[in-house]
Order: sequence, then structure tokens, then C-alpha cells
Amino acid sequence: MPAVTFAPNKRLQADGGFAAEGMRREAAELSLGEGVLPITPPPLKRRPLGANRLTSGRLCMRKQRRRASSAPPASMAFKPPYGPSWFDRFTLWVDRLPGPAWLYYVILGAAFGLVGSAVQWGEGAYPVGTFNALHVWTASNFAFLLCLMHYIDKSAASALASFRPLLSSADNMKRQFPEDGSTYASLAYQLTTLRPRPALIATIAGAAFAIAAHMLLTANGIVPGYLSGAAGSPLSTLSVVVMLTLGNALSGLLAYHTIQQLALVSRIYTRHAYISIYQLQHLYALSRPGALTGIGIILFVYVWFATSRAEVPGPIEVALSLFFATIAAATFVLPLIGVHRRLAADKSRRLAEASSRFEAATEDLHSLLDGQRVDGVDDPYKAIASLETEQVALRRISTWPWEPGAVRGLVAAFLLPVAVWGIQQLLGQLFAR
Repeated sequence: MPAVTFAPNKRLQADGGFAAEGMRREAAELSLGEGVLPITPPPLKRRPLGANRLTSGRLCMRKQRRRASSAPPASMAFKPPYGPSWFDRFTLWVDRLPGPAWLYYVILGAAFGLVGSAVQWGEGAYPVGTFNALHVWTASNFAFLLCLMHYIDKSAASALASFRPLLSSADNMKRQFPEDGSTYASLAYQLTTLRPRPALIATIAGAAFAIAAHMLLTANGIVPGYLSGAAGSPLSTLSVVVMLTLGNALSGLLAYHTIQQLALVSRIYTRHAYISIYQLQHLYALSRPGALTGIGIILFVYVWFATSRAEVPGPIEVALSLFFATIAAATFVLPLIGVHRRLAADKSRRLAEASSRFEAATEDLHSLLDGQRVDGVDDPYKAIASLETEQVALRRISTWPWEPGAVRGLVAAFLLPVAVWGIQQLLGQLFAR
């Protein structure tokens, strides 16, 4: 066969301000049988020095144009529907600090509790170095509420990321389509970011409620329970009322935070989710923010009552406990009602289809038996057994999209303090005898 042989590669440097970059080809020999035919390579083209730089620059510009043409247009980039609230700006600042976020909330709450106690020490309410649990909680509960909402937002972001495989647009809920990213970005932002104006209004409304309630009680000659154990001086009263107002301001924000977030969870379930009774693991994810909110509310109320001076809860305390327990349960259940209905409808549809197939397989089996064709009954029999197993499995699937662990945590948060209080009352009566 003919063979072409080239000399080894070399890089040439030309004199006189010229450079030639390429492969130098020596004279090659083309063997044809026993003869040898010399082949002279074509002359090398010399380019001025710096031509390579120009060429590489043009290539870079071409690559940049390709990247620019392949990048999505600016109109397709995610644009937040609204700016962050004061609370979101604060939590972003906390997240930038080194270490876990909860540590800073603990330090914040402890600092305010110490400041409130120092005011009471100075006014002679109680000896220096001793603490009033109710005053400490009144001064520091705002830090607990800040921390609670901060970690609820973290839980919501994680939950939506776990839920993402089932996320779709409102037009594609009947089939599972991969979402384009814009829907996820928009929902993630709204789920973890409060609207600035309603958030500010809710904060001011909570503070105004605390001030109005205090003025109404004192105008009628009633000493509020949160002033129990205080020195009674103007500075002592003012410090407690200021701390109470701060806590109530955050309580108002928590109410708005809960309403916006859980309403959006319900909308995601009903308008942006592909629902299948066989794909529940991802659906469980969005139940976590509601469960965490309910547990946080229950803990807040129980600590409030635990630090109060009342030895035996009165009718007002019992009524408030039941009221807040109802709110905690509602935050967990209400956002899931819409998806519960969709899951129940999907379960009923699949059961109806399985029942229709079960009826058809049974009729086929009967026709074979009536025709005394015993050899063909094996296939209908297997179909009937499979359909029966499917129906049993479908009936066992719950249409409430929550994990058993979340329900147990919520129930434990509600019942454990009640059980502890009951044990304390029982032991008190036994030792009193």
C-alpha cells in the first residue's frame, strides 16, 4: 500500500520580525513499489508578529457572542415581585454572621432579659442577682419569635426544594412535567420573604394592641399580670411595658407570617403540584412549616403560662390555652385541606378503575368456567389476585400529606406540658397530706 511519511513536528521562529507558527513538513517520500517519489510540501505562509494574538482575540470574541446568544434574555431572569421586609433584611444580616443563627438569638434574648432584670434591681423590686421568670420571659420572648420565624423560613425553603419534583404550572397539573425554574424561583421567594408594607403594618398593629390594652387595664384600676413582682415605679413599669410591646409587635408579625406562608402552601398544593396517590413522599415536605409553626406557638404559650404567678390556672388561662391550641392545630391542618381533597379524588378514581378491571377479569373467568375451558383460567385468576392486592393497598394509603413523625411531634408538644402540670398537681396534693 502507498505510505506517506512526515518528519517530526517542529516550531519555527523566523528572523526579521516575522513569526510562523505551524508544523514544519520535511520532504516526504511516497513509496510506490520499489521506487521512491520525493514530494515537496507547500510553502509555509508567514504572518506578521502578533497575528496569532489578533486571531485568538477574534476567537474569544466569537465565543463570547455565542455565549451571549445562548444565554436567556434578561426578561426571562427572575424578578422578585416585591422587595424584602424589615424582618427579611434582618435575618439576611444574621445569616451573614459567623456561626449558627440560633446562637445570636439566644444572646439577644439573654441580653434583654438581663437588662430588664437590672432595671428591677435598681428600682428595688427584688435583690440583685435574683430573677423573676415572668419578667425575663416578657423581656426576651421577642428573640424567641424572631428565631422561630427565621427557622420556619429555613424549613420552608428546604421543604420546597424537596417538593420540587412534583412542582408544575397550573396548566400541567394532570401530568408530571419538569418545571422550568421560574415557577420554583418565584414560589421560593414568596414562601420565605414577607411583603414589606403588610409586614410593617402587622408589626405596628401588634405593638399598638399591647399599648392600648395596657392603657385600658390601668385606666380601670386593674394591675396587669405582667407587672406582678415589679417595683411599681415609673421606670420599672415603663421597662416592662416596653418589653411587652416589643414582644407583641413580633406576635403581630408572626400572625401575618403564618397567614401568608400557609396560604401560599395551600396554593402550591392546589395550583402548582402534580398529585398522585402513589407519590406521597415529596408531598410530605410542605407539611413541615405548618407543623413547626404550630409547635412554636404551643411552646410560646406554655412558657408564658409556666412563668406566670398563678398557682392554679383560672378560666381565662384555660380558655386562652384552648384558643392557642386550636390556632396551632389550624396552622397544621388548614393548608393541607386542598391537597387532601385532591388526593381523595385521585384515590377514588384509581379505586374505581381497579374495581372496573376487577369486574371485567371476573366476568372473563366466569365465561371460561361456563364454557368448561379450564386450561385458560390461570390468566384471569392472576389478574383478579393482582387487582385485589392493588385495591387493598390503595385503601391503606392516607390522603392527608403529613408524615407520622410530624403529627407525633405536634401532639407531644401539646400533651407533654399538660401531663407535666397534671403530675405536679397530683404530687402536690399527695405531699400536702
